[in-house]
Amino acid sequence: MFKNSQEWILLQWSGASGAIRIYGILFALLGSVFLAGCSTGESAFRQGDYAEAARVSADRLSRQPKSEKAAEIFLNAYPQARAEWLERAKQAEGDMADPFRWERVFAAYEVLRDLSNRAALTPFAGSRGIVIDYHNEDLETARVNTVSARVAIGDGLVGTGDLYAAREAFGHYQVAMDFAGRREDLLQKLEVARRQGTLYVGVDPVVAQEHGINPDKLGSVLIMELERHPVSGFVSFLPSAELGDIVASRFLEMSIGELSIDRVEAEVGQREYHRVLSTELQDEDAEPREVRAKVFRREKKLVSSCPVQLRIFDGESGDVVFVREFDGRSVWSAQWDVLVGNKRAVAGEELHLSEPPDPELAELAQRLSESITAEARDMLAVYFDER
Repeated sequence: MFKNSQEWILLQWSGASGAIRIYGILFALLGSVFLAGCSTGESAFRQGDYAEAARVSADRLSRQPKSEKAAEIFLNAYPQARAEWLERAKQAEGDMADPFRWERVFAAYEVLRDLSNRAALTPFAGSRGIVIDYHNEDLETARVNTVSARVAIGDGLVGTGDLYAAREAFGHYQVAMDFAGRREDLLQKLEVARRQGTLYVGVDPVVAQEHGINPDKLGSVLIMELERHPVSGFVSFLPSAELGDIVASRFLEMSIGELSIDRVEAEVGQREYHRVLSTELQDEDAEPREVRAKVFRREKKLVSSCPVQLRIFDGESGDVVFVREFDGRSVWSAQWDVLVGNKRAVAGEELHLSEPPDPELAELAQRLSESITAEARDMLAVYFDER
């Protein structure tokens, strides 16, 4: 039947490729039908999402005014979407048990305004039952009532004098300002709520005797760290001696143990150099000799550490409410090259052959202080997270 197996294979391949082309065309047609349904809003309309159907079909009509399918969907979906969201606004306004009902009203009218903005760009704006209403007065009424409601709730919470109630009031004032803008009266209310909701912590002097770290300086570094990276927007740390008329709810004490410094030195790598000049040559005019030399890379580390204890006392009773202990640790390191034998590098090799000096004790103490305060800050952030 076939002259050879190759002919049979070619026929099989041509049949398969033809089938693939047919299926590809079918999938492309189905895909185009699906995309057309999506771009005209038909899919959303079938699911009962009339607002989305109206938005999609209106967008299609703004680009293709003669799209019959988009027109059909839009003319059916738009009136139903308006009726639905007008009813939602009405129900929200009548829900007297919800103190935030005016925000729901505002959201409903925003949907209606967006629908009108899109409908105004279609050929049917103002005709065929397509009402264009931007609801500016309704939105303004809802906005004003939202601000009034939030301010009233915030004022009531601030009036209790409770720290946590003041923090909640701060949130209500922020929402009010989102709707009203940065009004001076709202900014003042925010500041009052923030102050009333702030938990003040007095930082006592660091406890340390005959120590390499300056306790007073460590206390200052701790406060600066807490100022740069606050543990909470409603927690403020102040030196106990500077509290004045401020009543602290908590007091923080840090104590540090004996300072220790450990030195570790080791080889960390090696390389071979070939262009090295022997220092044994005494005659400056003599030609340099090529010699082989091995370069060792060395590293030294100075590890400074000391035990640390954090304690937080209750401001009223003086009871310890928080204790954490950890080992403060800081590492200083440096590397340099060492040549084997009495040799040095030729100009251009730029080898650093001299061992760098150790840092001063004050520098090591400063590094350790910064490490201790950073770790202490992280621990305090966990404690004050919900306070």
